[in-house]
Formats: sequence, C-alpha cells, structure tokens
Amino acid sequence: MASNEGQPAKANRTRKIVLTILIVVVVLVVGAYAGMHYTSRPQFCTSCHEIAPRVATWEKGPHKDVECLSCHAAPGNLGYIVRKVSSYKELYLHFTNQVPAKLEWTPHIDACLYCHSGKDSAYPNAKNITLAPGSGPTAPPISHQPMIEGQTSCISCHPNIGHAPAAGS
Repeated sequence: MASNEGQPAKANRTRKIVLTILIVVVVLVVGAYAGMHYTSRPQFCTSCHEIAPRVATWEKGPHKDVECLSCHAAPGNLGYIVRKVSSYKELYLHFTNQVPAKLEWTPHIDACLYCHSGKDSAYPNAKNITLAPGSGPTAPPISHQPMIEGQTSCISCHPNIGHAPAAGS
C-alpha cells in the first residue's frame, strides 16, 4: 500500500502557489487598468508629448469635457485597448526623435456616431443626430442622415470640432 505521508503538506503548498499566482494576476490586471487610465489623461500626454498645442485648443472647445479616447479610439473596451497598445508606436517615435512635423489624426467616425446617437450614457446632453431636426433640446438643427448612412464623414462639416485650429495653422 502507498503511504499518505506528506499529502496534506503537498496540498497546502499547492494552495499557496495557486493563491500567490491569483494575487499576482489580480495586482497585474488592476495595475494595467489603472495605468491605462492614468496615461489617457491629457495632463499625462502633454507632460512630454508634441500634442500640447492641440490639447490647449481642445480645452477651449465644445468637447473639453469629453475624454480623449472617447474620440481618438473606436468605441468600446476593445477599441480602447487597441488604441492604448498602438500608442507604443507614438512613444517609440517620441523617444527616437522621429515625430512627424505635422501630426495627423485619423478620425474614428464610429466614436462620433456612438456618442451622437444617444448610445454613450456618459454624455447624455450630446446632440443626437438620430433625432428629427429641431425636435428637442439635443436634436441637431439639420438632418445628419448622410453621416448615419456612412455616406459622408462628420469632419467634412465639422473639421475642428474637437480641436480648434492651432495658432498659426
């Protein structure tokens, strides 16, 4: 017959290892989550980034209360994570002094539509382009059906809505 000596000690050791791994995973996940949000603040970006003039214009515009990644990332958690991962390219360009002379923004029209169709509960007072023109306080003054149908881009009519043109541009 096999001996059962050492079994309780082995089970106890396995539990300690599993608990330690679980704690490490939780700390890493919470740390990553907090770090992603901390590094998404405009104050963090402007501390060493070339976008300081653009942030200054954002602070004076109608979207000054909208978080940066609400516009600069595709809607949802996956869009947020993809944008945060892609920011490593920007860090590389910054620290290797390869930043382009003119910074270009690729708009996420889905983000515009997400907020301005009433889907984003964080901004309940945003104009809702799905409402009939003039039908209420959040309804736009004109029809936005071409944007809803994807026939035109929001920035074709609203090129500086998130950021006013920088001085001298």
